[in-house]
Amino acid sequence: MDKNVSLNFKEQIKKIAEISEGQIEDFFEATTKVLYKKNEYFSTIKNQSTSVAFIAKGLFRVYIIDLEGNEATLNFRIENMPMSSYGAIILNETEPVYIQALENSEIYEISRSKFLEFWQGDNGWKTLLQKITELDCLQLRRREFSFLLDDAKTRYINFLNDYGKHANRIKLRYVASYLGITSEALSRIRSAPMKASFDKKLT
Repeated sequence: MDKNVSLNFKEQIKKIAEISEGQIEDFFEATTKVLYKKNEYFSTIKNQSTSVAFIAKGLFRVYIIDLEGNEATLNFRIENMPMSSYGAIILNETEPVYIQALENSEIYEISRSKFLEFWQGDNGWKTLLQKITELDCLQLRRREFSFLLDDAKTRYINFLNDYGKHANRIKLRYVASYLGITSEALSRIRSAPMKASFDKKLT
């Protein structure tokens, strides 16, 4: 693994759980570097990944497709974030989600069976997975409340707060899907007067 990538991952893991540097080294020695081209899928319903991945470079989106064929974006995954179909990892069940690369991306992934070896062998890895899933659930719950309580403009501001400098890497149609509005409605929100700190130009 690239030294700079390794250092970034170490710092991210240390923020979440008490795991020694040696254990982290052993963990990433067990990972495999995989490259994804733009629009390729890390996971689909028919071909669901059971790996845990850490993004070294690039950007992914997680989405579902409803019964009418409409896409609804759940969240985005960027550099130094973990990525997985958590139901597949924790419950060994298929989830109705798609995970797609929005840029040419580089990830380091570890199989479910190998990950569980670490998970079963040390409480630090149990804490790591627990906190990652907790954060993911809290993010989804916060979005659920936002859909019920906030208008579209506030949801857009929340999106900018959540993704910061990375927001301009995400195409408008995916942002609209994440916000639960049309691209036209998003264009109207962006053209309206907003605070300078939120007036991002998205691609």
